[in-house]
Amino acid sequence: MVNDLTPFFHSILQLKSVKRAGWVSKVKIENAESVADHTFSMCALAMLLSDVLGLDTQRAMKMVILHDLAESIVGDYMPGDVTERQKIAKEKKAMKSILAGLPKNARTEYEKIWLEYLQNKTAVSKFVHRVDKLEMALQALQYAKQGYDGKLLAPFFASAKLAVGDEGDIVSEILNSLKPNQARK
Repeated sequence: MVNDLTPFFHSILQLKSVKRAGWVSKVKIENAESVADHTFSMCALAMLLSDVLGLDTQRAMKMVILHDLAESIVGDYMPGDVTERQKIAKEKKAMKSILAGLPKNARTEYEKIWLEYLQNKTAVSKFVHRVDKLEMALQALQYAKQGYDGKLLAPFFASAKLAVGDEGDIVSEILNSLKPNQARK
């Protein structure tokens, strides 16, 4: 049983070594956040904001933890690196491998939650997608405060605003309150 859990544990730990590709490629961040860093920040945001919004916080946090887990095998693709169809196919194969040794009930639940995230049709999955973009904007603001070029970071803020939309909830309020141009002092 313990050996069957090893691929899952390995994948979790491997995320610490996978750098977020957009920061490295587009902004030239020297010590860019890892996918694990991103996931932790997202999880903390989702915990608080899903409680505020009255969503299923436990499900949201599980979804956040699982949402990029396949990147421990396939890496972090930037838009345009591969087609969306190729990305999903590679990630599905990776997730099948990662979850294969888990007890059936956990494997079934985690796969269902991950697929729910991919389909992006439920309130929780839509929320997690929006928190993903909010976290990206918050990280861009952090990089701007560290002195990285605001012009290179601007597309990340624009992408986040487009994806989050203006639903008038706390997620869009937080995003709209960010002042990327005033980050450097």
